[in-house]
Amino acid sequence: MSRPIANVLALIITLGVPIILILSNVLLFMNPSWLAYEYSKPNFPKAELFNDKDRLYFGSESIEYVRGNRTLDQFKALGVYQDREIKHMVDVRVLVDQVKIVLPLTIVIAIISLVVLARPSETRALAARSLLNGGILTIVLFIAVGLFAAVGFNTFFTMFHRIFFTGDSWLFLYTDSLIQYYPLPFWFDTSIALVSLTIVEAIIVGAIGWSWAKRVASRQ
Repeated sequence: MSRPIANVLALIITLGVPIILILSNVLLFMNPSWLAYEYSKPNFPKAELFNDKDRLYFGSESIEYVRGNRTLDQFKALGVYQDREIKHMVDVRVLVDQVKIVLPLTIVIAIISLVVLARPSETRALAARSLLNGGILTIVLFIAVGLFAAVGFNTFFTMFHRIFFTGDSWLFLYTDSLIQYYPLPFWFDTSIALVSLTIVEAIIVGAIGWSWAKRVASRQ
C-alpha cells in the first residue's frame, strides 16, 4: 500500500471517531427515557401550563416525532404547538434524518478504512495510531466544548442554533410549549451528559488504539 493512501485511510479513521461518537450519543440522548429522568429530578423546573403527566406525554411524543417514529399529522394532532413551533420541529426532524444517514455511512467507511489499513503488517501500527489519534481529537474537542458550555451555556446554545437553523425560527417565549417541555436546564444537563459520555468513550477508543499500537511495536 502506498504511503499517501495509507495516510488518507488513517485520516478517515481519526476524523471518523469523533463523528461516530458524537452522533451516536446525540441519538442516544434523544430519548423519552432521558426526558423522564430529567423530569424526575427534584430541582428540575416545573411547567407552569401543564401538569406532570401531560408534560411527559407531549414531550415524549414530540421526541418520537423528531426520531422518525411519528408522522407530521400525528405530531400536529397533539394540538399543543403553534405554527412556529411546528416549523422548528420539522427542521429538527430534517436534521435528525440527516444524522441517521451520516452516522451509519461514517461507521461503514471508518470500519472499511480500518480493516484495509490493519491488514498489511507494514501499516498496522498506523491503523492503531489512527484510533489513538481519533480518541485524542475527540477528547480535545469535547473538553473545549464542555468548558465553553459550562462557562457560557446561553452563548453556546445560541451559537449552536444559529449554525443549524435559519433566522430566529428557534426563538420562543417562556409560555410556548417547547420551552415548557424542554427548558434551558434540560439542555444544559443533556449537553454535560453527552460531553461526559463522549469523553469516556473517546478514552476507551484511545486506550484500545494505544494498547494495539504497543502490541504491534513489540512484534516488530
